Amino acid sequence: MIENASTDPDILNFEENIANILDRAVKLFRRTNLNELAEKWDRILKTYDSKKRNQ
Repeated sequence: MIENASTDPDILNFEENIANILDRAVKLFRRTNLNELAEKWDRILKTYDSKKRNQ
């Protein structure tokens, strides 16, 4: 991730959008019975969230 992201509101908005897109994709995959993709994207979302919190 980009360093000093906490000082740039545009970066924060982009990161929030990424998290929202990943979350919506997981929900869509589950609704369409694409469970393998849902699990993979859910892991990506959790990893992303974890890395974001540890910054």
